[in-house]
Amino acid sequence: MLAWLDSLNPFWLHLSSFALMFLEGMGIPGIPGFLPMLALAESIHAGQTTLWEALLSGTLGNWLGSLTGYRLAASLLTRLPQSWQRLARSKRTARLMQRYGGLLVVVSRTIGSLRTPVTLYAGASGYPWPAYVAWSALGAAVHVGVWQTLIWYFGPEILNQFERWQDRLLPYLLGAAVLGLGVWWWRRRRARPEGPEDAVAEPKASQD
Repeated sequence: MLAWLDSLNPFWLHLSSFALMFLEGMGIPGIPGFLPMLALAESIHAGQTTLWEALLSGTLGNWLGSLTGYRLAASLLTRLPQSWQRLARSKRTARLMQRYGGLLVVVSRTIGSLRTPVTLYAGASGYPWPAYVAWSALGAAVHVGVWQTLIWYFGPEILNQFERWQDRLLPYLLGAAVLGLGVWWWRRRRARPEGPEDAVAEPKASQD
């Protein structure tokens, strides 16, 4: 795995980091932004790129994503589940933004449970644009700076441990995948609607 990571073009790693950080910055949950950070950490140690370049691509992506999320908040909010809409428009979120707006924007860049409601509320409620631009830039720099630096420092050891354990973990991962597919197929089969032949067969059985 290390040899494969070393063979990757750093340009594509930076582009991947930018893209995933952009989506995460918009407030989309579940984005695995640490993966390109981990790959970039190996590339940095291999002398193919630098930590500052990794910080720049990730921070820029996260910041521009947060600004895009702010601008699209009003239209995006109407398409999200009701629970998210209630959270973004709740009085509690409004009070927090009024009292701790700047700090909350900064912290929400790192804490996923806050990122989505804060981004949506800030855009939908008209939180001052200049303030949001400044605070989100600081939040993106702190978020990416801390995580990319930690992953750069501990990345080689994480990858070495993964290489030692991947052969042992592979059978368990394959087993979990097969089990998951089996459960999915079973639930899909149970949820399948009754076919026409079944509907016809039932009256015949009742006549006998």
